[in-house]
Parts: sequence; C-alpha cells; structure tokens
Amino acid sequence: MHSEFTIRRDADDSFYLVSAGALQRLDHDYLQKHMPRDGTVQFEQLTDAVGVLVLAGPKSRRILQRVTDTDLSNQAFRWLTAQEITVAGAPCNAMRVNYVGELGWELHHPMAQQNQIFDALFEAGEEFGLQPFGIRAMDSMRLEKSYRMVGTELSIEYSAYESAMDRFIKPEKGDFLGRDAMLAWQEAGISNMLVTLIVADVVDADALGNNALFKDGEVIGRATGGGFGFRINESLALGMVRPDLAAPGTVLEIEILGENYAATVVADSPFDPKNERLRDVNGAND
Repeated sequence: MHSEFTIRRDADDSFYLVSAGALQRLDHDYLQKHMPRDGTVQFEQLTDAVGVLVLAGPKSRRILQRVTDTDLSNQAFRWLTAQEITVAGAPCNAMRVNYVGELGWELHHPMAQQNQIFDALFEAGEEFGLQPFGIRAMDSMRLEKSYRMVGTELSIEYSAYESAMDRFIKPEKGDFLGRDAMLAWQEAGISNMLVTLIVADVVDADALGNNALFKDGEVIGRATGGGFGFRINESLALGMVRPDLAAPGTVLEIEILGENYAATVVADSPFDPKNERLRDVNGAND
C-alpha cells in the first residue's frame, strides 16, 4: 500500500484527489512518474490554493444548514457523495465523508476564504457548543472505527490483503499497477492480518504503535497504532498478527512501557459498527 486518497469523480475524464498533506511530495512525485507521457493526462497541483475544514458530530447538519441554502438532508445529500455548495457566501466542494466516524462534511474551499467560512461556522455553532478538535482527538476516534492510516496500517511493508482492504480490491477489473505482484503475494500466503484490539486494565498509558504482541510468550505481531477511545471508554490498539490469531475473541498480550496487558481481538469498528452515526439513521444522532 503506497498511499491513500479520497477521490471525487467530477466527470468522465476529471478527478479530484485528496491525500495526506504530510505526504504531498511523495504522492505528487509518484503520480507524475506513472502518468502517460503523451499529454493525455494533465495534473494540476491545488495544495496551495485549496483548504479544507472538517465539520463533524451529531449536530453538524444543523450547524452547516444555517450557513448554506443547499438541502443537507439524507435524501438530498447522501453519505459518501459530494456537491458544490455555497457556505457563508464562499464556494465549497462539500464531501460527506470524514475520518472520525460521525455525521459530517469535509468543506474544500478557496484558501483565501477559509477564515470567512471558519468564522461563520463558529458563529452558527455557538449555541450547539461547537469546538475545534486536534490530531490526537482525531486519532482516538479513527481507532474506534478501525480506520487505517497510511504509514502505519497501510504501508509498503504489508499487502492490501494483509491490511484487510479486501473490499477495495477488484482484480477482475483488468490490469492495474501492482496487480500481479499483489495476487502473487496472496497466492504465496499472507503472513499478517490487521486486527482491532481492546486492551484490558491499563493504568496510565495506552499503546502508541510498535508495541510487541505475544501469544503464550511468543512474539506473534506488533501494534501499528493505539490510544484511548473516549466514546467507548476502552484502550485500543490496531495491530498485525499471525492470520491464525486474527479471529474475534482471541486473547493476546501487548507490551506497554515494559508491562504486559491482555488484549482481545474484536470485530472492526467497535464504535457504531453499523455506521448509523455516519449515515444518520435510526435516530443515532438524536
């Protein structure tokens, strides 16, 4: 797994790609190296011109609706779709997707109008208790959803199958970069499988990543990331383990600051496993 993108298809021959800001040079270099040389594909770098704000949480629709005339209902604006809207007079590419597992939108906009949008959102959200959140909060919430992160759960060290990305892999669609190597890797037998773990009885520290995972005293894998999940009140870790130890209910041990703790494999997305908060169904955000 080389990188990770959100891709919006604007037209049959036009795509808007979003990747991690920290990997801009790597991603741009990789894309440009593999583009056709005959001019049939054009690449426009938008990083310096376009900003993004993430508005997420149970009240995000009510806040955003105050500063746009676009219908934001489930019927008019479905989860995992995008629309061009106006927010407080500024044009936005609004994408109903986020990395924290809540109802919400990414608002991609001209950088020059970021302060205008930010101020309007916080004015509209004052009565709802809107607050900024940082990278640690985001990391905590993505762990509760078993969301993979490029460079940890997604990397060139593991195949896409080992990172449990099966639902995104379509070998039958035809040839694509890396297809044959990936299938050969799978046929030879994968050595790891990504799992979500709940860590028991932690005292004052959680896993951060690269923690050793044990079974009966034998090292059988490592944590790729970890932290405390405040919505489910559990200490969490994502990790790579031997495939025979990846079934939910398997009890392992994890080392944190020189101490070993029981760590139980659980099904992906221990928070809101049916994505009811994201889809805003069954009163999940009431």
